[in-house]
Amino acid sequence: MAQIATTANIGTYYGLKFGQDGKARISFSAAETARIKDQSGNWTDGGTTWFNVTLFGGASEALDLQITANQGKGRVTFAGRMNTRDYEKDGQQRQSLDVVADFVGLVPKNPQQQNGQLAQQNNQGGYQQQQQPGQQSQQQGFGGGQQQQNSGGWGNGQTSEAPF
Repeated sequence: MAQIATTANIGTYYGLKFGQDGKARISFSAAETARIKDQSGNWTDGGTTWFNVTLFGGASEALDLQITANQGKGRVTFAGRMNTRDYEKDGQQRQSLDVVADFVGLVPKNPQQQNGQLAQQNNQGGYQQQQQPGQQSQQQGFGGGQQQQNSGGWGNGQTSEAPF
């Protein structure tokens, strides 16, 4: 399987579902259209690539709330393992690009500039990692423009040594 990371538009949102094992998952189709600069310097749309994306676990439940609030539309960034699947439709052989995502995050609609910096956008962006017992309460994870406090570890200014 190939690894992929891209940003695309949600096509069809299939919603939150639970497997027989009780594991949550969301799935949606997403389209990415290449922009190509022609010989005269103008941008034109190239081909569109469609992906079928699935995210499992608790992160899918949190992201379902965000996508549902956006009425199943918007731009997403996702990363994960992609494979191709052959199938037949209307007597024609076709291929599907399926992604099992490790990460999916909503792209904020209209980031606003405030005092020369990007405005903080709440409830927009990727899933959050679960906190470990004894950890201070802080935002962790990807996306969302949430300001994060550095509570220690490598890169916190207290040490310049790598943790390995």
